[in-house]
Amino acid sequence: MKINKHWITFKRSFWFLPTFYGIVALLLSILTIITEKSVSTELISKYIPNVLLTDIKLGQTILSSIAISILTMTTITFSSIMVVLTTYSSQFSPRTLQDFISDVVTQRVLGIFTGGIIYSLLLLLFLKEISNKTLFVGPGVAVIWAIVCLAFFVYFIHHVATWTQVNNLIDKITSRTQQTIDKSFHFNDDKSMESDIPNEDVHNLDCSNMKSVLATTSGYLQMIDLPTLLKKASEEDFIIKIERRIGDYILRGTPLFSFVNREKITEDEQKRYEECFSIGTERTTVQDIEFGLQKLVEISLRAISPAINDPHTAINCINRIGTLLAELGTVSFPKSHQFDKNQQLRIIMDIQSYQELLYKSFYQIRHYGRQDVSVCASTLAVLHGIVEKNKDPSIQKTIWKFTIYFVEGIDESVLLVWDKNFINEKIKRLAKTLEKEHEYDQIKL
Repeated sequence: MKINKHWITFKRSFWFLPTFYGIVALLLSILTIITEKSVSTELISKYIPNVLLTDIKLGQTILSSIAISILTMTTITFSSIMVVLTTYSSQFSPRTLQDFISDVVTQRVLGIFTGGIIYSLLLLLFLKEISNKTLFVGPGVAVIWAIVCLAFFVYFIHHVATWTQVNNLIDKITSRTQQTIDKSFHFNDDKSMESDIPNEDVHNLDCSNMKSVLATTSGYLQMIDLPTLLKKASEEDFIIKIERRIGDYILRGTPLFSFVNREKITEDEQKRYEECFSIGTERTTVQDIEFGLQKLVEISLRAISPAINDPHTAINCINRIGTLLAELGTVSFPKSHQFDKNQQLRIIMDIQSYQELLYKSFYQIRHYGRQDVSVCASTLAVLHGIVEKNKDPSIQKTIWKFTIYFVEGIDESVLLVWDKNFINEKIKRLAKTLEKEHEYDQIKL
């Protein structure tokens, strides 16, 4: 888990791919010089056309021109990135910055540019050792690399233009959150790790005697490796109680997890289990579904603010939130009590309910959009879409309760007759789908 945790962190870092391509360029420049020095001039002239051969002076000119050109493209690329980050922070949400920074295309473009500059400069530095020899590898590789850089530069301009469109940003956030849902609930597919049958260990468990492990640093709980944690607890006959949820902010010195019915735990045992928890300075969407929903909520709130006044963007966000909530209604949430293959209790944790995620997705939109007809009607339409996809009675009951709560928060004082009729039509349609027509007159505007 420790290797995987750091690997994920490295991959999400802005410097990972540029560093990788820089190392590749360093190794390639060394290989190029070795090849140039080891191959004789007679052999070069025999197999390589003269048009592809260069002397030291021409090679230096080519390499210096390429280095300057790639550096210029890198500067423009960096300026474009700063424009995107400024736009995201001011118009959308500061939480969306990491979506663009961690984007593979952005990192790869900078990585290729970095590698091209390093390769050209190092080759210029090493050429003095072979000043009286015909060159055939170095300048050719540099020219090919420069052409690749130019192609990526053109593609990056298109990429930036695409990312600055808010609809594409919303789609990216939705897709990544969807991937998080698929990965987070994949653990439940193994029926040997969970149980719906009441277990005597659960009812008779005494949680008064626990040894708590305190967090060694402050930050957000980003990841929990449940399969590894369950395996370790099963092998060592431990019961672990996780004291925090994914996405919670943890203060240093507060409980992170506890060993149940254990008075003493060795330091080595604590460290082995601490490796299953990842705490960072910011929330991520690796396992945090709520964070993905929060990004969409913040974009929608910015859109309906008087400073921006873009209700169509808010409606788009609401529709995407509905897509994610509808998907969440079709999956099985993790159990609060996890069992091993022998049906022995091993992990206790606090799980977010569907009702809580539904509430956190719309309560701010309900408050700040209570006077906006389009926002209110779109939210009710999304709730109707959720119940159409989810036939689970518990989900439908939750949606109807939330509908009553949402309608109660609408500011009727600013709505005219046509506005009320438009919203009431959405409420009536939802009530009919849920077979709640007898309650419609009680909640309509």
